[in-house]
Amino acid sequence: MRKQTKIAALISAAAVLSVGGAMTAFAATGWQQENGTWVYYNRNEEKVTESWQKSGDYWFYLDDNGEMATDSIIDDNDNTYYVDINGVMVTNRWVAVDNENAGDENEPNQWWYYFGANGKAYKRSDSAVSDVSLKTINGKKYTFNTDGKMQYGWVKDGETQHDENAWQDADYYFGDENDGSMAEGWREIAITDDQAADLQPGDNYWEVDQTRWFYFKASGKKEKNQTGKTINGRKYGFDEYGRMNAGWFTGATLSNTVATYSNTTGTYSDGQGNPDYSGSFMYFSTPEDGARSTKGWFKVTPGYYLNKSKYEDGADAWYYSDGSGKIVANQIKTINGKKYAFDNYGRMISGFVVLQMEANTVGAGYSTKNIVQKVDSDSAYDTSDNYVKFVKANDGMFSTGELKSYFFGGSDDGSMKTGKQSVEMDGEKLTFEFEKNGSAKGAGVNGMSDHRFYVGGKLTTADSDSKIEVVILDGDNKLIAKSSVEDALRIYGNGGTAHYKSNGDLDYTEWKFTNLPTRAKAYIVNTTGAMVKSGTKKDGDDYKVKTSNYTVDWVRLEE
Repeated sequence: MRKQTKIAALISAAAVLSVGGAMTAFAATGWQQENGTWVYYNRNEEKVTESWQKSGDYWFYLDDNGEMATDSIIDDNDNTYYVDINGVMVTNRWVAVDNENAGDENEPNQWWYYFGANGKAYKRSDSAVSDVSLKTINGKKYTFNTDGKMQYGWVKDGETQHDENAWQDADYYFGDENDGSMAEGWREIAITDDQAADLQPGDNYWEVDQTRWFYFKASGKKEKNQTGKTINGRKYGFDEYGRMNAGWFTGATLSNTVATYSNTTGTYSDGQGNPDYSGSFMYFSTPEDGARSTKGWFKVTPGYYLNKSKYEDGADAWYYSDGSGKIVANQIKTINGKKYAFDNYGRMISGFVVLQMEANTVGAGYSTKNIVQKVDSDSAYDTSDNYVKFVKANDGMFSTGELKSYFFGGSDDGSMKTGKQSVEMDGEKLTFEFEKNGSAKGAGVNGMSDHRFYVGGKLTTADSDSKIEVVILDGDNKLIAKSSVEDALRIYGNGGTAHYKSNGDLDYTEWKFTNLPTRAKAYIVNTTGAMVKSGTKKDGDDYKVKTSNYTVDWVRLEE
């Protein structure tokens, strides 16, 4: 900011000569020059003391010795004036007066006064109850104490505050000792904060000595306790002391959220990972910028109190803030026509995941939006076999939609994928199918679709050595077993019937799946995942399987 220079009151040389000429012309009464100074005698030929006398257009003050005062402060009947080096009362001028306490702690070298059109110094009334008594001078606002001294820096109760916590306690800021104009709009101010380390460990802008931005309204009061103040079209936040928010911010505390939140993995004992708590966080950029992220994407390291472990790892993640500035947590959200998922810390989810969905509060079924948790991939689906076992073990939850598999783009994409997708598990690329339409859009197909069978989205196929495999489904098309033909016969076959040639040699053995559970059926899938509708197919162990209308008629092993 450009400082205003205040100019001590001086009258022109011509004016001084005019005053002097007028004085020398006086007779025995009136102005007289004695011992190099001016005095004034009234009509009784008595020397006037402690009084103002006028000469021409100018006022002069006679001190207690009757001598004309020069270059000094005049206190008269609770009013304060100033006379310049010529003794002339100063009006409509700034004057800097040396501070007799200069050099003492928190004492400026000089005090500035402003004298109005009547010569009186601007002062704060003794009865004033507001923090400041504003005076407008040359288009800028200033405040003065009850002695008429211009106040500066942080001001409260009419006085400059010098303690380290002044920036917290005072609402007004008035520049430095040689400026003093009231702060309006943005102002960058150096502060000291002894409690800084407790707010956000590790971030350098939370050190004890900081230079931070404040914003002052037209009234001069600083903005504080704000999370969405619009300034020049952007949103900003200010803490309870008026300091512009920077980085991660939440008005919530762990104690008011952790007690009420739990899910299938148990209660979050430290509060972190509680989606209600995570969803209270906002991101306000750097201390130099501070603009809040509002209804948009941003990629940063999480804050210490949002996700301590990832903060300590320095792990960036994508986050999305809604219109209120709060991040989205534990939700599947449509953004610009695409769907994205966010975990309980608010991080965008990428890749293949299984999500536990929240039960609908109205009607049956489970949410297509709110997530309870992301199921741990390290044990649930680190390999193809483990994933099939996991889905089968939780078949009921997959059937109701409480558990759903999804496939999202990479770490810098994240959009939900639908239709046929290639998913990698433990280095193996597997074919998955995700719903393309409807309320379950994006969820892995679970069950029969287009004469293909899917387990939590994963297409059931025969391996290349087997060529074909048996799939046993119950009456609701839920998976009972998938195995080689030989293993299926061992469990569900009828023991086999021998058939002989006319010469008495064994021709083949024939089995039927007569030991299936009630309503269950046996199907054959090939290496592409397609179910064999009709005809005969032979597997890698020379078992020949006959199907009609997709179900198995018999199995033969020829000699």
